[in-house]
Amino acid sequence: MTHPQAPDTEASDPELTTEVPASPEETSAGDGAPLRDSDQPFRRRPGRIRWAFTALCALVLSLFCAWAANLVLDYSMWRGVPHQGGWQPILHPAGLWPSLLITWIVVVLIFALIGRLWLSMGVLGVISVFLAVVNYTKIEQRNEPLLPTDTSYLNQPGFIASFVPKMDLIGGAVGVVLAIAAAAGVGWLAAKLFPPLWRGLSRRQLWIARGVRVVVVVLCLLLLHTASNFNVSGNSWRKMYDATGLRWRDWDSVRNYQKNGFVSGLLFNMHVTAMNPPPGYSEATIRQIDQKYTALAAKMNKGRTGSLDNVNVVDILSESLSQPEWLKGVKLPENPLPNITKTMAQTVSGKTLAWGYGGGTANMEFEVLTGQSMAQFNPQLETPYEQLITHYKSYPSIVQWLTQRNHVPIAIHPYTTQMYKRVEVFKRFGFSQFIDKDTIKEKRRAEHGRYIDDQSAFDQILDEIDDHTKPVYLHVITMQNHTPYQNQYSDPIIPVSGVPKSLDKYYGQYLRGINITDAAFKRFTDQLSAQTDKPTVVIMYGDHLPPQVYPGNFIRREGLRTAHETPFLIWSNVKRFKHTTLPTTSPTHFYPMLFNAMNAPIPAYYALLDAVQKQVPAMDAGMKINATDQLTSAKDLDPAAKAVLKDYRLIQYDLSVGHRWSESTMFGNPPR
Repeated sequence: MTHPQAPDTEASDPELTTEVPASPEETSAGDGAPLRDSDQPFRRRPGRIRWAFTALCALVLSLFCAWAANLVLDYSMWRGVPHQGGWQPILHPAGLWPSLLITWIVVVLIFALIGRLWLSMGVLGVISVFLAVVNYTKIEQRNEPLLPTDTSYLNQPGFIASFVPKMDLIGGAVGVVLAIAAAAGVGWLAAKLFPPLWRGLSRRQLWIARGVRVVVVVLCLLLLHTASNFNVSGNSWRKMYDATGLRWRDWDSVRNYQKNGFVSGLLFNMHVTAMNPPPGYSEATIRQIDQKYTALAAKMNKGRTGSLDNVNVVDILSESLSQPEWLKGVKLPENPLPNITKTMAQTVSGKTLAWGYGGGTANMEFEVLTGQSMAQFNPQLETPYEQLITHYKSYPSIVQWLTQRNHVPIAIHPYTTQMYKRVEVFKRFGFSQFIDKDTIKEKRRAEHGRYIDDQSAFDQILDEIDDHTKPVYLHVITMQNHTPYQNQYSDPIIPVSGVPKSLDKYYGQYLRGINITDAAFKRFTDQLSAQTDKPTVVIMYGDHLPPQVYPGNFIRREGLRTAHETPFLIWSNVKRFKHTTLPTTSPTHFYPMLFNAMNAPIPAYYALLDAVQKQVPAMDAGMKINATDQLTSAKDLDPAAKAVLKDYRLIQYDLSVGHRWSESTMFGNPPR
């Protein structure tokens, strides 16, 4: 009797399949004689059928995995799906089939790398659920989906974990282990019931199988690399998506992900070009614009007697600062910001158009420091700090201008330095020092607050002013009122109507927090008012409204513009500024407003920004507000507004990604 050949001992890793070893009955004729060569096809035919059946099952399973992964990821984009009518977009989003193809390529890649079908399915499931949970949490906390730039946090697991409750982390870790173990267990059981066909492969066949896996891995990586260049002109994946008839929502990432699917939304934000060259960009054109606004600055500076040369300059981004009394649907028994409101009525102040709703802190900083509007960049540029500034050794800003005038530039943020690559970015801006949560002098927390309070940040400002004989420029980002809000303050419940009862625990805590900020601001300005020998001017503004406090239907109820409006003020301890009613203003205009309020000579660049403000005082997130404080569109602007925006766009391109022909002129000494 002829026995089957023993399996190759080196055949240990691929879960590729072939026929099981033949039984003795299969390897002999009915009389026990060995099968002749002419009988071999009858023995091989069942193997071919099994190969085909196995390949078909693998294809079906891989397609199912791709569909399931897409379903999980798309589901994470819809909070409270049954109440938002989100089931249809989840099951049939625009761009579904290209997204399925992309995900299927990822499935095949994982399978080819691991070589075990069931284990690969488990790994894919873990990755999909992990991404979905992170995406869901980010939307809930920041009203912003998971973006390609978020990979910069992968080397900061401790920082990411700080935002997640410990029990959730433990539960997640256990879930990952159980999911992979379950997948491996199912694979082991399946192997018992249906022995893997690779056990019958010869050594030569095994090496061929391994070579096929390598080829598959390379092909998958090439296809995914092509997909990563989604925004490159002529990209085949972009053409495939566009052919489905989907509509890209340029200025609304959340809706873009929801309507077109998670995968397409992620691809749309891949490999961003910050800004396309405006028509007519050339050195000659830039020189003409230089001359135009140098002349305008000289005209504005005639008769100005003020100066910033010996004045301390402080800009304060107050985390999540908003004025709930501005909301139509919210009723409060008292103003949570009495001191800030009083100060606003006595100085230059108003509403600023925040870039984001629930996020965008670094983008607000960027607009204040550079005077460059996010609305002029391509919509996929989500965070210039990470995607733009780090590509340069330096970047033109107010930091550079004040440093040249003997100010000591210091950044203060009582939190980690890891977010938005601030350490690298602040070096490129020219800050000489960055004070964070570890180096700030006071580390107080209001009651049981999670973060260092605003009073500690304000005290640090006072200390820096006292400690320097030269004037200081202080760029401050507070942290006290950052989400999450629950369980920070004792008995904070403030009766409020117009807010769902389920949000009381957030709303009361948030109101108590900004009320504490308001009191700290009063103490801060009182102390500065007593130090008139050290003249100081302060800009303070809120970066965005918090989504935990204002629910998902808030925008629909209040309107997109209201959801992006936060308070700002410009105040001085030695000069009383005249209060005027201003249209909603972009943070790009804070510094030209400061020059005007101080009656100080204005540089050409800020004269340009002043001209923009007079025509289009605010533009962000796809919105434009005209001089009469009305929402408008680019096509409805008058000729003067279109002309100044054309100049502004050319200069912004030149200063950001262009040749910077205008930098020395625009940021030079103020012309007189």
